[in-house]
Amino acid sequence: MAARRCRSTLVIPGVWGNTEKVTSKPSGLDPAVTERIGEFLRSRGLRRMASRIQVLAVLEPVNGHLSVGEIHQRLSARLPTDTQPPDLATIYRTVTTLVEQGVLHALTIDGGVTTYGLATAPHHHAVCTQCGAIIEVPARQLSRALEHAMAGSSFALSERAGLTLHGLCPQCQDSKQNPPETVAPTDPRPPKRRDPRQRRR
Repeated sequence: MAARRCRSTLVIPGVWGNTEKVTSKPSGLDPAVTERIGEFLRSRGLRRMASRIQVLAVLEPVNGHLSVGEIHQRLSARLPTDTQPPDLATIYRTVTTLVEQGVLHALTIDGGVTTYGLATAPHHHAVCTQCGAIIEVPARQLSRALEHAMAGSSFALSERAGLTLHGLCPQCQDSKQNPPETVAPTDPRPPKRRDPRQRRR
């Protein structure tokens, strides 16, 4: 019987069997997800800790980045009610370790908020100026434009060079083309009257 492959960016070929227990502290996630991500961490020489597995399980389906607060919020919503999500400090330490180990990469956006995404194939970032969504753009889609821009320059881009593009995401483009009808807000309070004793300036 052939093992089913889950669609995922952390897929490790040949790690679909039932192997040793991933972690002594349960992650509160689907055991197959826990096992797959645990094996991924082990293949990178990292301990398979529940917080690492949980953070990667939240970031895996995202085609972009999340802040520590957003990771915490999604974990709280995703975990069973009897499973306590890691606190913000634990998530911060976890993402810091995973960035240092090359599993995640960090992107600091306008306003100083640092977001985290999977360190997969080389890519650039498109940041929505309206809602703040971050979309990853494969580097190969912009490679010719970068080569053309660098032509005649003595500057050499590293393989890890990245661009941050600013614009509108598809959802914000749609909302801009089809704005919702707005009704002028009404204030139920009567208008304020000026105290006749106050002088006009």
